[in-house]
Amino acid sequence: MSGIVFEDSLTSVRIEEAYRQAIKAQAHGWRAFADVGFRAIVAKDHKAMKALEAMAEITGKMQEEQLGRTMRDKSTRFDIQQGTTEHAMCREAFRLADDGKPIRHFEWIYGAAAWLAGYL
Repeated sequence: MSGIVFEDSLTSVRIEEAYRQAIKAQAHGWRAFADVGFRAIVAKDHKAMKALEAMAEITGKMQEEQLGRTMRDKSTRFDIQQGTTEHAMCREAFRLADDGKPIRHFEWIYGAAAWLAGYL
């Protein structure tokens, strides 16, 4: 049996690339990217859900590494205190998917999760 575990491939570098792929697909209007991801999340596909969860967790860690102390400082502007857009979108996309209520507004994020799962 192979010792390779899918979750081990969910690194910050791959998650950043998946997000970049989602932005590129959206800019070019590649609907299949979003549709494959949305269908996988609606079906609660294990790999896509695991990838989406990793996206939420790792973008949160990256946000903390980049802005942590600054975000918590009372003198910091409100918009910076709220954190990064990438993390907020991944977090909300996962929360809704985990609750069984995925929405089309996050279909490109779901596409990124499908990309990480190897479906695109």
